[in-house]
Amino acid sequence: MGIKKVLAIGGSDPSGGAGIQADIKTFVELGIYPYTALSAVTVQNSRGVSSYEILTAKLLHDQIASLLAETDIHAVKTGMLGSSENMIEVGNLIAQKAIGFTVIDPVLRANNGKSLVSEASLAVLKKRLLPHSFMVTPNLSEASCLTGVTIVSEHDFLKAAKILKDTGVAWVLIKGGHLEGTMAVDLLYDGEHEYYFEAKRVRRENVRGTGCMMASAICAYLVHGLEPDEAVDKAKAYVYNKINKAVLLGKGSLQALHFANSTSNSTSNNTNRGTDEQKTAEGYATTEAHKFIEGDACENRVDQ
Repeated sequence: MGIKKVLAIGGSDPSGGAGIQADIKTFVELGIYPYTALSAVTVQNSRGVSSYEILTAKLLHDQIASLLAETDIHAVKTGMLGSSENMIEVGNLIAQKAIGFTVIDPVLRANNGKSLVSEASLAVLKKRLLPHSFMVTPNLSEASCLTGVTIVSEHDFLKAAKILKDTGVAWVLIKGGHLEGTMAVDLLYDGEHEYYFEAKRVRRENVRGTGCMMASAICAYLVHGLEPDEAVDKAKAYVYNKINKAVLLGKGSLQALHFANSTSNSTSNNTNRGTDEQKTAEGYATTEAHKFIEGDACENRVDQ
């Protein structure tokens, strides 16, 4: 029984609500040891990002190389990369298959709308990063930016997912949380199968870092051995509960809590599909995290 290790690459959020800090807290709560490599330093609080500084590709390379020189990494999760050079660096890394699978959270804008990448970087992301990645997890705005598809209803999800799948990425998760309606619907697509995930929408003020938490939770569950659809199912339950129990710590958006006793069971009574080893998350997850591995997120899921 070995310790599962993941490398999170992204920007630092001094308020702890998003970015690398949200990744670290999610991985630890779900029984994963997180290594980190910073690609950017941001100036932000719960009201949003006011400025940021992109670190050089050489510095990013050196951070990662120092880790790989002494340990193995089971997976990579990326967030804000900030520059074409950093995307190329990460793309080269995962293309060499020196690290396990990669989950890409294509962070393009801050929650206050501030752009975090250039148009040139979008092209590099699609050509150099996605072809070597296992899963990409865009929200509706990010999916539209990456595909050119205007997404105004669930009918547009599959069109965008097919375009992203054509980049070479193995799995595409289109997150529909920003659509109106009583249910939050996501689509997971691998080129052959469509998995739709539905959960009752939580009517809360904006909660920061949900995209970071979702991608990190998916990555964690994949490392623990769950299938992609199961990992998304569990991650959706995890984030659902974080949103439901988020609190106001500053003067802007709500912040998720990652204490072991801050979470609850999943949002439905669907039966568990994991093995005993998966349920216990290799013995490192907290008791509350076990409950997420044992529960399902969706009120209804349709596999097509």
